[in-house]
Amino acid sequence: MSKWDIDVESVRGVLGKAMDTAGKFEDEFTSYSDGLASAAKSAGTMAPGAKPKSGTPGPVAAALEEFADKTFNDLRYLPARAATSIGGAAKATEEYVTGDLKMAANAQHDAIPDPKLPPVKTEGSKGK
Repeated sequence: MSKWDIDVESVRGVLGKAMDTAGKFEDEFTSYSDGLASAAKSAGTMAPGAKPKSGTPGPVAAALEEFADKTFNDLRYLPARAATSIGGAAKATEEYVTGDLKMAANAQHDAIPDPKLPPVKTEGSKGK
């Protein structure tokens, strides 16, 4: 049988760091979006010396736009997934602690002899 030994304070510390990191998603998404837009603009067009016109991207810009469109939903759900994972880990730790307390209470309850039962006879005793 494996032993579980969860250090609740350490879990709280890790979850706090995870929440701090997850709280930075908005800034990261802005940076990601700005970076893609800058790369698309810098990629230019296929015509030498031509300036990119709005709505007429070159092949690299078109590929970046397609990439951004296809990854948008995955990125959009990262904060929700992170929040769910952090909440799940917190709940699991809470249940672990609650389970420990219940097991301890049950063990204490089971250790109290029932006064309605006759005394347990052991070797060398006379039922007293």
